[in-house]
Amino acid sequence: MKRILKFIPEIYFMGVGMFWAAENYFASGNVNYIALLIVWLLFLQLFYKNRILGLTYGVALGFVSAFMILAVNSEVSDFESFTPEAIQLQLAGWGIFGTGLLMAGAMLYKFATVKVNYDEESVLTVTY
Repeated sequence: MKRILKFIPEIYFMGVGMFWAAENYFASGNVNYIALLIVWLLFLQLFYKNRILGLTYGVALGFVSAFMILAVNSEVSDFESFTPEAIQLQLAGWGIFGTGLLMAGAMLYKFATVKVNYDEESVLTVTY
């Protein structure tokens, strides 16, 4: 169980990416290759645990989550009055993207504090 908790940020963003890809496919019939690429890269990150890529993904996904929170706030401000639909949109947007911001922070913390052992060879390098 403790081992699974380490992968919560990646699993969360993989779930959001799969939802994004499925929503695009079922709504318009188009395949969203960007969402599938994000899911695939995060899936590979689960196995290789590259520190630099983990930090990069954390920063990028954090910026996207913060931008989407601002986009939700902008969309809610377009309502003429604060209706129940506006409240529902605000709560759903903040719930999804606020959690994404927290998960990006957890991802950054996880990869920033990991101890790197340079004595071992990387799985991806070939030495002659």
